[in-house]
Amino acid sequence: MASIIRRLSNAERGKVARVSQEPSSDTGVISEMSINNGDEPVQASSDSFWEVGKYARTVTRIDNGYKLCSSLKQLITSRAEIEKAYAKQLSQWSKKWNDFLDKGPEYGTTQGAWRGVLEESDKLADLHTEVGDKLVNNVTTSIKQWQKENYHKSMMHFKETKELDDQFKKVQKPWEKKLNKVLTAKKDYHAACRNEKSTANQENNARADTAMSSDQLKKLQEKLKKCQIEVESTQEKYNACLNDLNGYNSKYIEDMTEVFEKCQAFERQRIDFFKKIMFDIHQCLDLSVDSRYSSVYTTLHSTISNTDADKDLRWWSNNHGADMAMAWPVFEEYSPDLKPIHGKEKKSQISTSEGGITITSIKQNPDHFVPSTSSTTNNRQTSRTSTHSQQSHSSQQGYNNTVAETSDTVNTNASRQDSYDESLNPFGGEEKVDTEGEKDNANTNAENKSIDNAPAPPQVASNPFGDAESDDEHGSQGSVPTQGSGGCMSVPARVLYEYKAEEEDEISAGAGDIITRLSDQDDMGWVKAMCKDGREGLIPFSYLEDLQ
Repeated sequence: MASIIRRLSNAERGKVARVSQEPSSDTGVISEMSINNGDEPVQASSDSFWEVGKYARTVTRIDNGYKLCSSLKQLITSRAEIEKAYAKQLSQWSKKWNDFLDKGPEYGTTQGAWRGVLEESDKLADLHTEVGDKLVNNVTTSIKQWQKENYHKSMMHFKETKELDDQFKKVQKPWEKKLNKVLTAKKDYHAACRNEKSTANQENNARADTAMSSDQLKKLQEKLKKCQIEVESTQEKYNACLNDLNGYNSKYIEDMTEVFEKCQAFERQRIDFFKKIMFDIHQCLDLSVDSRYSSVYTTLHSTISNTDADKDLRWWSNNHGADMAMAWPVFEEYSPDLKPIHGKEKKSQISTSEGGITITSIKQNPDHFVPSTSSTTNNRQTSRTSTHSQQSHSSQQGYNNTVAETSDTVNTNASRQDSYDESLNPFGGEEKVDTEGEKDNANTNAENKSIDNAPAPPQVASNPFGDAESDDEHGSQGSVPTQGSGGCMSVPARVLYEYKAEEEDEISAGAGDIITRLSDQDDMGWVKAMCKDGREGLIPFSYLEDLQ
C-alpha cells in the first residue's frame, strides 16, 4: 500500500488531507481515496472533487452567487410591493368607513372610538409604506452595488468564473496526463492477464486430450510462456505509471486546494454580505423598535377609553331628545300678510300664514302709485312673475269675494294704525283679472268700481295694480307669459341631473332624458316642462340644458 499524508495550508480549520491508494488483489487499481477535513472522513466516490473536471461545481457556484443576488432582489421587491399594497388597502378601508361615519347614525364619543380605529389604520399604512420604500431604496440598492463591484461580466462568462476555471484546468492538466497513462497501462495489463489465462486453459485441455499431438502441445506451452512474460511486463509498466501518479498527488492536492480556497474566500464574502442584507431586511420590517408604532396603539387605547355613554346620551337628549328647546304655540294676532303667489309654497321666500290674502293677478298703475320702500317693489315683482302658477280656472265670483274681503281688511288696518302710509295700500285703484277674454275684463271693471267707492285713505286715488296681461294679442310690455295657454313655448331640453318630484305639481326625470320646456324660468328658478310620456309639471331650470 502506498499512502501519502500531507497537511494542507488551512490555518482556520487545520484541515488534513490524506490520500490512500492500494491496489486490489486482482487488478491493483486505486480502491480508496479519503479526505479528512478535521471533522470526519469522507468516503471516496466517482463524483469526487479530485476527479477530472469535477471542480466545475465549485466554479459554477460563483455564477450561482450572482443569480442568488438577483433572486434576493426580487424577493425584497415583491415584499415591498406587498407592504405598499397592504398600506393601500388600509387607506381604502379607512376612507370607506370614514365616509360611513360622516353619513351614518353613529355620534358622540362612540363615533370618536370608531375614528380612532380608522386613524390607527392610516398611521399603520404610512409606516408600511415607509417599510416598502426602505426595502426598495436601501436594501435592493445595496445588492445592486455589491453585484456590480464583485461580478464583472465578460463576453460569455463572468471574469471571476473564467479566471478560477482556467486555474483549475492548469493545475489538473499534468495530473490528468499521468492518470491517462495509468489507465492505459491498466488496460494493457488486464488484456495480458486475460490472454495468459486463456492460453493456460488451452494448454491444460491439450494435456488431457490424447488426440493432441506433441507439436501442438509444445506450441501452446510456448504461447503460454510468452503470455506470462507479457503479463509481467505490463504489470511492471502499470506499477510504474501508478507510482508516478502517486508521487505527483501531493503537488496536485496542494495546487488544487490553493485554487479551491480562492473560491471559498469569494463565497465567504457573498455569504457574509447576504447575512448583512438579512439584518437590513430585519431592521426594515421590525416595527416594534419604532416609537411611532407603539404610539399608534397607545393613542388608540386612549381614544377608545374616552368613550363615555353618559356624555353621548346627554348630547343626544340636548340635540334630538327631551332636553331640546321647543317653540311652543302662543297667541298670535291676525296679520293680513300676502300669501305666496307662486304655486310652490315650500320654495317661496314670502312667509305665509293661515287666512292671509292671495292675489291672483295684479298690475302696477304707475300714474297713481309711488312705492316708498324697496321691499314693496320686490313683493310686487314677485306677484307679477308668479301669476301663472297660481291663476288657473278660478271663477269670477270667487275673485269678487276676494276683492271685497281685501277692501274690508284694508279699511280695518287703516283704523288701527295712526301712522298709516297710504302709498303702501295695494288696493286703491282699478283691478282687472284676465281669465276668459274681453268679456271677463268688463265684469272685472264693474267690480273694481265698488272698491273705488269703499272708504280708503284720503291720499290714495286709485288702485296701484291694474289688470294682469294675458298671452294673447292684447298683451303689452311687462306682461308675464302664462302656462297652459295655446301659445306656450316648446323647447327641447336635456336633463343634466336626476330629479325626483317632491310635490304633486312636480315631475321626475332621469339624467340624460329629453323633455320639452313649456315656459321660461320664474324668479324661483322653476319652469314648466312635459316628459315624453305626456306628464307635465315643474322642474328646476338649473337641471336642464336647452338643445336649441
